[in-house]
Amino acid sequence: MESNTEDLSHTLYREVCADGPGSIRLIHLLPGALTDELRCTLVSADLSASPPYEALSYVWGKPVFDATIVCNEDIPFKITSSLHRALVRLRAVDKPRVLWVDQICINQASNTDRAAQVTRMTRIYSQCQNAIVWLGDVPPKLQTTLVKFIQTLSSAQKQQHRDGMILGDNDVSALQLSEMDAAQRKRYGLPNWPDPRWKLLLYIYASPWMRRTWIVQEVALPRKIDVLIGPVIMDWRSLSSILFYVESLKVLGLSFGSLGSWKNFLALGVRRARTQEGEFSPLSELLFEHRRGKATNARDRIFGLMGLSAEREEMPIADYNATIASVFTNVTIDILHRSGNLDILGLVGPDRPEDLPSWVPDYGSPRGPHPITKRGMLYTSSKNPQVSVKFAAGGHGQLSFRIDGRTLVISALIIGEIHELAGCYGGQRDDDVDVQNGLGQVSVAYALQGLQDQVEAINTSLSWEKFARRSIGTSLVYKPTGESMQDTFFMTYYEGQAEKITDEIRAVNAFEIFAITVWRILTLGFGCTWLPVAMPLVAISGFVVWISRPVWSFLGYPSVSTVERYADTTKDVIDRRPCTTENGLVGLAPPNSVPGDRLALLQAGRVPVALRQDVNGYRLIGEAYVHGAMYGEMFDEQKVAKIRIR
Repeated sequence: MESNTEDLSHTLYREVCADGPGSIRLIHLLPGALTDELRCTLVSADLSASPPYEALSYVWGKPVFDATIVCNEDIPFKITSSLHRALVRLRAVDKPRVLWVDQICINQASNTDRAAQVTRMTRIYSQCQNAIVWLGDVPPKLQTTLVKFIQTLSSAQKQQHRDGMILGDNDVSALQLSEMDAAQRKRYGLPNWPDPRWKLLLYIYASPWMRRTWIVQEVALPRKIDVLIGPVIMDWRSLSSILFYVESLKVLGLSFGSLGSWKNFLALGVRRARTQEGEFSPLSELLFEHRRGKATNARDRIFGLMGLSAEREEMPIADYNATIASVFTNVTIDILHRSGNLDILGLVGPDRPEDLPSWVPDYGSPRGPHPITKRGMLYTSSKNPQVSVKFAAGGHGQLSFRIDGRTLVISALIIGEIHELAGCYGGQRDDDVDVQNGLGQVSVAYALQGLQDQVEAINTSLSWEKFARRSIGTSLVYKPTGESMQDTFFMTYYEGQAEKITDEIRAVNAFEIFAITVWRILTLGFGCTWLPVAMPLVAISGFVVWISRPVWSFLGYPSVSTVERYADTTKDVIDRRPCTTENGLVGLAPPNSVPGDRLALLQAGRVPVALRQDVNGYRLIGEAYVHGAMYGEMFDEQKVAKIRIR
């Protein structure tokens, strides 16, 4: 990505080189008023000398370089409008400000310089005096309102602390906004949900910054972080506290917690805490943890995390001359060797580039099912802690494989051929709507997405319920385990996260079946996906379920919060497809599976996989769940055979 002409880049970067092992460039952002021309001086510095500087974390935005900063007195340097807005806001009035800014301090026209500087970014962000996170600007007419509203939220949170209405040390409210009466809202100074001030928070929650890969190390490594959104400035701890508080209020019509950006923010907070304590995780774990991140250059989905990895000292230098396919393939092979397991294959999803081997995850895509190996154990009582599921479908032996060109050669056991499949949810949607285009566009986009998700989810549930009824009608007992077919589908629905089927799970399922039955009646058993018709039907269905709540409560069925807890557990399951095989197995297959795909156990693999056979071998479709096969019950080392996965 070249932000300037080659001649200009040569002139500037030849004057200010950064060739030494710890050599970097810094800009001295010259003082000026908001309307003055942006000017800076680009200088060389050596990290071993611990130079004082601040590091900027921001979003490039579209690769359109339509703004200018004058460098070294007379060199006009093209930058993105996003960076221009950030520098204007950061510029001091009376003195220079020393900054590290990737778009200027790295020669973006040189792959060699990019590779060298990217390798130093761990030190750059670790050694900076302060990191500045720029979330974006706010329209002038809304800036004062946003400042005052954040102050209101901070005061409300503190008052709830004094009243004992904050849960533990988690900064979250014990009451949702809808549960507060008028007197409580007045005491805390909180407006009711229709108040337009709540939507101003989308400038934070919906900032494109939240979804970028590079921000992981930019947040994890610095000792101190300041966050700027328009005129608002706060430290990282204060921002986190406010966002957790607002999300816990569950403001009607603004599902902040469902946004992909919020989930990324949660992962950022955990990663920062662990890194500040000196913990560096394997690259494979970082890729799982931040798999929804985005990068303009797909290679940066790897390069942007390498500096935080436990194996960072042994990783090769970032190579921007290598093809994306080769970068992804090489890192996958390296992870397989280092980890000694096949968990990384859990990131294989649909809609893949043709030049990528089927067993290599498309790390550049933020889509794909939630890896089964990374699911937690479902609570079966309020006292049970949440633990990791330790599947061992392919036995407990040592991983053995070889790479033959682009082919993975490994031992496997085919256990069934998919016969029938139910529908599946659309999975993780791209909610990357630029809030800088206006709150109206963002609000409408999220509202429509929420409705579409609701409609798709209830239609998927109807498909699953029909599928289960058909299967139960053909057999009452699941032969591999001896369980009833009904319990088999319960366990499959929870992807093996429940230790056993409890009365609570049965009661939750009964409530869900009631909601599905209402939808089936309203749609005459066919479901409905056309939004103009589906929207009022969803509203009617929701109303019927809502008015029936007292009856369910009187009969001793679980509370709404309990139902929601189980729903949260299964929301990552519905982007797989329930399936049965020709030999009677029940499981969950990848979303792009078709009848005829094979379910297989790869030797030493924790979970089964779906494979598609062709004349040259097999293609990996993705992870699968097969009930009764997850702990090695069906694996027989004497029956395995070498297969080739292209």
